[in-house]
Amino acid sequence: MKNIWLLSVIALVLSGTFLVSATSCGSRRAKAVDTLKVNTTGLCDDIIGFNGPTPVEISVVEGVVTGIKALPNQETPRFFQRVLDGGLLEKLNGLTVEEARQAELDAVTGATFSSNALIGNIRRGLDSLQVR
Repeated sequence: MKNIWLLSVIALVLSGTFLVSATSCGSRRAKAVDTLKVNTTGLCDDIIGFNGPTPVEISVVEGVVTGIKALPNQETPRFFQRVLDGGLLEKLNGLTVEEARQAELDAVTGATFSSNALIGNIRRGLDSLQVR
């Protein structure tokens, strides 16, 4: 019986699908979290910036976009930084996937090729997510 309990605890810890959250009484309970990530590397090879593909990783928790990060690419750093500084990757944070799919995203002036490639990657990445 002790071994079964120990194996159950180990399986729970290794699964990585539970978060511990505190209640107002100070006790702790496990809560299942629906987390999805999509990496557009390979998914968007046909969407090209100024110097090639510009993949992103989109994180979604319980149907809400929690982050979009640019992955390694060959864009000119000076111009790509304009896109990052322009807040394009943060604009969808906090939106549901459906709201994010419908959101207007504008290219950053002075970095149009990189911006449009990132927007294309974000759009296709969002379209590939199966959110319940």
